[in-house]
Amino acid sequence: MVADGAAGAGPLWALEGLCVRIGERQILAPLTLELQAGRVYGLIGPNGSGKSTLMKILARQLAPAAGVARFEGRALVDWRGRAFSRKVAYMPQFTPPTEGMSVRELVALGRYPWHGALGRFGAADAAAVEGALARCGLSAFGGRMVDTLSGGERQRAWLALMLAQGTRCLLLDEPTSALDIAHQMDVLSIVRELVAEGGDMTVIVVLHDINLAARTCDALVALKGGRLVAHGPARELMAPETLKSIYDLDMGVLPHPVSGAPLGFVL
Repeated sequence: MVADGAAGAGPLWALEGLCVRIGERQILAPLTLELQAGRVYGLIGPNGSGKSTLMKILARQLAPAAGVARFEGRALVDWRGRAFSRKVAYMPQFTPPTEGMSVRELVALGRYPWHGALGRFGAADAAAVEGALARCGLSAFGGRMVDTLSGGERQRAWLALMLAQGTRCLLLDEPTSALDIAHQMDVLSIVRELVAEGGDMTVIVVLHDINLAARTCDALVALKGGRLVAHGPARELMAPETLKSIYDLDMGVLPHPVSGAPLGFVL
């Protein structure tokens, strides 16, 4: 296993012995892992490896059968709902329906943790919404119905909601799975820029394309059969023997002809 280097005073996320079972089936084996702030982490692995299960635990959508997950040093069960939502935003693999909702209305939902259901939507909230729309290239789409958007535009609208939420950690479960390559790059470029700008923004993203993951992420976390099989800097994990251990396929790796970044391919 490749170890990820430490950064900062302490980990943003500390997972200790996380385990998920359904009946006799173990979906996630005891998992211990630390993730630092200010990085993009790619969660990779075959279908059924436990990636979405882990994301649901981090998002407090699923309670583990055993173990504890800590964010900023506090166990997730000790966080209050709105306080946690001011820190962590989650985009599930399948987003909820948005019939009759405009893009601006959808993005404005990201401000709920700050003013609650009965709170007043003020100038600061409006500025956060407009800033998120601009950041995701959707300023001209604010009045459009979400259901009229293309798949790529819709994903950017959900990402804008998360940015309006003002959190320091984004959890993205397969945000590019149904997008063409141009829209994949649009979404992942925004993600990469958010972290590259500094501060302590952290992104954990589930990706199936290993080359997109290596291009976008600082570090990769690979699961297989519910177990952690590799964790470390993206370029270091892009090695034939490591990829074979993850995907059970003979794979080769070549440098990109322009950037020199490693590209994986099936032999």
